[in-house]
Order: sequence, then structure tokens, then C-alpha cells
Amino acid sequence: MKQANSIDFISMYEDICPDGFCDHMIKEFDRLFDLGVGTNRQKSEGSKKIHKEDDHMNLINIKNHLPRPFNGNNSLDIFLTGLQDAFEAYSSEYDILKDINLNCTSAKMQRTSPGGGYHVWHCEQMAAEPERVLVYSFYLNTLDTDGAGETEFLYQKLRISPKENSLVIWPATYTHTHRGNVVHGNKSKYIITGWFHLNA
Repeated sequence: MKQANSIDFISMYEDICPDGFCDHMIKEFDRLFDLGVGTNRQKSEGSKKIHKEDDHMNLINIKNHLPRPFNGNNSLDIFLTGLQDAFEAYSSEYDILKDINLNCTSAKMQRTSPGGGYHVWHCEQMAAEPERVLVYSFYLNTLDTDGAGETEFLYQKLRISPKENSLVIWPATYTHTHRGNVVHGNKSKYIITGWFHLNA
């Protein structure tokens, strides 16, 4: 793993998981979804169609529906090991986090088809989820750099294009309001995303 960039508490790390792992997870998402596992975000979250396009955004909780092993090893364990390495690197950069009891219990794999995206500016720490401290997004595939499927941050005036096997961590609060831009072309966007929560 290596750190690629860090701007305004938004840090990106590359080479999170072994070669071939991301492609394996994409195939596993498609296989599981074809078997009827998972849901679309509009139905699962009750969001309006203008916020999350119903036909284009699908998710699977990979802690509840485990993907098949990768090279004989548990796929969830492989991902969580990479996530932990990135979190430790982030905590070393912002070492106050070492004194805060954080825990990550979420890992949602998501497919956004062409035309889809979460187009509304939002932050992850809201009244219903006040304990969210950090957000992560792990990109399973690379999209063209013409603006397809970027994670865009409002106040930082920053856009991050999806790059295979890279992971971004940022604060969950209002300072890092963001959105998922529309996926162009004919390739879907695949990510694994979740939060680090404050433990009571």
C-alpha cells in the first residue's frame, strides 16, 4: 500500500489489496446480485429518484453475503486487512484519531450503472447517524478521466476519479460535503464503502 495524495483531510491510498482482487469482487457482486442478493438504494434507503436513480444503483452488504474466497483466502478478510492498513496510515497522519475509540462495522459493495449516481450534495454525519466520524470509499475499477463517476467535494473544490484498487478516507461531517457524479459511457462503477463509527 502507498499513499497517493492528501488534501484537506482527504487521503487516497493505492495498492490496497492483492492483484486481481478487485476484478474478483466485481464478478462476485454480479454473481450475487444475479442470485437475488442485495437491493437498489432507492428501495433500501427510501430515497427519491432524483437523489439516487433507482435502476442504476445497487448494493450488497458483504458482511451478510460473503463473496467467494480469492486465491483460497476469505475475501472479506482480505479487504478488511487493506482497509485497516489505510486507516492506520490515516491515523498516523492525524494522530488525534489514535485517542478516539473508532470501529468500522460496515462494508457495502455498490454498483452504479451508466447514467446513475448520488447527485445531491450531502455529508455522512447527520441526525440519524451522529456517531459517524470517517468515511471510506474503495474503488474496484477505473473509469475514464472525463468526469465519469467522480467523487466530488464541494468546499474543497476537488474531484477524485475512480481508480482500481485505491481507497479514499475523509471526515464524515459537513466540512466534507460531497456527491457522486454521473457515470458516463458503458462501464459501471463498483465500490466498497462504509464508515468508521465512534464507540460509546
